[in-house]
Amino acid sequence: MKLLCIGGFLGSGKTTILMQVARALVGAGRTVVIVENEIGEIGVDGDIVSELGIPVRELFGGCVCCTLKAGLVGTLRDIAAGIAPDWVIVEPTGLASPSDLVDAVQSWSPGVDDIRVLTVVDAARLDILMDVAAPLIEAQIKAGSVIAVNKVDEVDSVTLNHVKSVVRALNPSAAIHAISAAGGDVAVILLRALQVST
Repeated sequence: MKLLCIGGFLGSGKTTILMQVARALVGAGRTVVIVENEIGEIGVDGDIVSELGIPVRELFGGCVCCTLKAGLVGTLRDIAAGIAPDWVIVEPTGLASPSDLVDAVQSWSPGVDDIRVLTVVDAARLDILMDVAAPLIEAQIKAGSVIAVNKVDEVDSVTLNHVKSVVRALNPSAAIHAISAAGGDVAVILLRALQVST
């Protein structure tokens, strides 16, 4: 069982990307379970379950990266034993650092044999978010093996280049993709960057 963590600050577009990625994986014949630790503007449970039959597990009462670590580990063990999907996609709250989640899963979830982290960065709000929550935003960016700089349709080229340079300075080894998730399906690009075969 493989795990894909889609991290990023609140409102960055994680859920939109999650739904596109889940559709692409299911369309390629992969079995998927979603673990959601955030009730976003776009809920995944209704659309995904009815359209594609993807099971959704929701964790409430805290963040999967800190207070709900045990709940996440237990949920992953239950999923491995009961469903054994090809992929589990975890969407932690926008206030979480994906590296904490990865550490917990690596330590306590032997059923997970591969972990990929996709961090979504809001191109239109990065400077504002860095002003008010720099340690968290920096941690999210540093945790990603792939960074999706989202909402490029809302910024000019100067701003986009600035955002990409900030991301590159924080995470020199990550693959960076400038996208507009709301403007089209970006799953193929991101899955290829994550080296996920479809």
